[in-house]
Amino acid sequence: MTEPTVTTEISKKINAISKEAVHHICSGQVVLDLAIAIKELVENSLDSGATVIDVKLSDYGKTSITVNDNGSGVSEQDFEGLALKHHTSKLREFSDLSEVDTFGFRGEALSSLAALSELSIITRHKESEHAFHLQFDKNGQLKEKTACARGIGTTVYVKNIFKNLPVRAKEFQKNFKKEYAKALQILYGYCLVSTGIKITCSNLISGKSSNVVATMGAASILENINSVFGRKSLDGIVKVEINPLDEATLEEYNLPKDTTLNFSWDFYVSSCAQGMGRSTPDRQFFYVNGRPCDLTKISKLLNQTYHKYNNKQYPFVFLNLKLHQECADVNVTPDKRTIFFTQEKLILAAVKWNLIQKWDGMQGSFTMKSLEEMNFSLKRINSPSTAESPPTKRIQLSSFSKNVERQVDQKEIHTDNTDINCTERLPDTEMTINMELIKQALLSKERMSKTCKKYDKHVKYRSQIKEGCNAEAEKELQLQLQKGSFNKMEVIGQFNLGFIIVQLEEDLFIVDQHATDEKYRFEKLNNETKLTTQKLIIPKALNLAALNESILIEHQQVFEDNGFTFEVNETGEAGHRVMLTGMPVSGGWQFGQEDIEELIFLIRESSSEACGNNKIIRPSRVRQMLASRACRSAVMVGTALGTLEMQRLLVQMDQMQNPWNCPHGRPTIRHLLSLALLKE
Repeated sequence: MTEPTVTTEISKKINAISKEAVHHICSGQVVLDLAIAIKELVENSLDSGATVIDVKLSDYGKTSITVNDNGSGVSEQDFEGLALKHHTSKLREFSDLSEVDTFGFRGEALSSLAALSELSIITRHKESEHAFHLQFDKNGQLKEKTACARGIGTTVYVKNIFKNLPVRAKEFQKNFKKEYAKALQILYGYCLVSTGIKITCSNLISGKSSNVVATMGAASILENINSVFGRKSLDGIVKVEINPLDEATLEEYNLPKDTTLNFSWDFYVSSCAQGMGRSTPDRQFFYVNGRPCDLTKISKLLNQTYHKYNNKQYPFVFLNLKLHQECADVNVTPDKRTIFFTQEKLILAAVKWNLIQKWDGMQGSFTMKSLEEMNFSLKRINSPSTAESPPTKRIQLSSFSKNVERQVDQKEIHTDNTDINCTERLPDTEMTINMELIKQALLSKERMSKTCKKYDKHVKYRSQIKEGCNAEAEKELQLQLQKGSFNKMEVIGQFNLGFIIVQLEEDLFIVDQHATDEKYRFEKLNNETKLTTQKLIIPKALNLAALNESILIEHQQVFEDNGFTFEVNETGEAGHRVMLTGMPVSGGWQFGQEDIEELIFLIRESSSEACGNNKIIRPSRVRQMLASRACRSAVMVGTALGTLEMQRLLVQMDQMQNPWNCPHGRPTIRHLLSLALLKE
């Protein structure tokens, strides 16, 4: 018998990666994009004690980036190690990290830029008689040094960024305008926090330079805000003082009663009054000890708190936390924008308590009253004999998004006097919703979740129909229901003239007839509606930030689709080149500059592909107007439907881009019951 052939693979020897390869790999991890390149160079200038920093871009940074400052300059003895990896004047031992009070390590950024582009530097130290022009190779080695003339300070030239990383370079060329917008947003953060320092930025295109942003070396944060965003941006901005926490807040965050605040801050936010905020969160800036950073938890808490007072807008935010250095770790990511705290709970508690103190003083808080306290009942509200004072208050009957179980147990009701309302008044004979039946279907969902482990092979849906479970429920539906699933659903019947009970295989679902028809109509209107434009008798100057102005000019078609028209003076001063010549009109809806600025933000956040395809980007007020139209024309609660009409609504769900929620956020469909459990 022939012996089987045994194939063996000789293991390859593990070798050390060459220093050049390591340098090339690591450099791409330090400087990820245009924004970080500019950030690193500006930080270097600030660390050098500069009071004047000038950033010049050519072709949005594609051709070159130049950062010029009047800082202390670089000493001749440091030229050799200036762009070498792991060379810095700030560290000798690991323990020195806790003592670093500057932005970063100059050598790390410059060595990365040397590896990714063509790097040259002109610098004159305050003790030198003249300046030197330095040129570096891709390994950060100084290859040429020549004497030249310039004042004290440093100029860094970066040409053809990412030329040594072909894939990164191609991606940058494809999305350079979006990268440019992101870079300027990062630069704004340094402009606001840097008092006593003049920062300017310009962009050179086809031989013509335009100013993008400029601060005047002002001594206060508010003056910097004025320089960057204009005088109008100061309207409604208030200062938040730091005060001791109350007992309830200490208990909420599980903090000792003797807790004291051992940090301070510079904190400015928008007033919570209607119209004082912004339609987007594009002007929220966070810092730790003057370092711009991303404080995700604080940002989320702040916006959630603001929405309790003003749920239509977002606040302007400037928050500079001043902590002891040992309480914050900035060396978490290469760009140092992620920061860990040792006092996170205390900081969150302080932010929440002091914001509530500030905003409570501006606007009274609304307290939910019980059914008995308000002396309301569903029948009395809708009785023909009941006199109603304008505006008419309507009960919201959303058994999904308003936590039905809690409403039944606590007898709570919600009133809404806005003109966008997802429910209609019902005849007195049809008004009583059988809440007990819905409640029973919920307590069954609870039992189902407890037996899920036993019947894993049968149970696909485990989330309950209650507040706090909407995201989980929607995720389950998206996972289990595919295109065509709605067409396969069998209509069982209508429930309380507001909901459709359907069956798919061994699962029952409940569909909100009004919400689903409203969403279908909304998507149709959103895709097809082109708003009518009303020409202005006298064109209006917009006075936008230079970055926003550039975005508007490049995407005029998006604005025209939303009813806005402009006149552009290509030779005008940056920020003052655009005049508004026409605005959208529709019934009683009025639009203005805030809608234009929100649309600019949405374009900036969207991918270039989204802006280029057939999808129309809409500002929120246009979406609200279209949602209101869709709501009024959709099948109403209280309308009896035949089987064919109910089946039509299911077919529509199969045609929607996003069938899970109506434009106002109310769920359209939820899983009700697994019939498999009843058979066990």
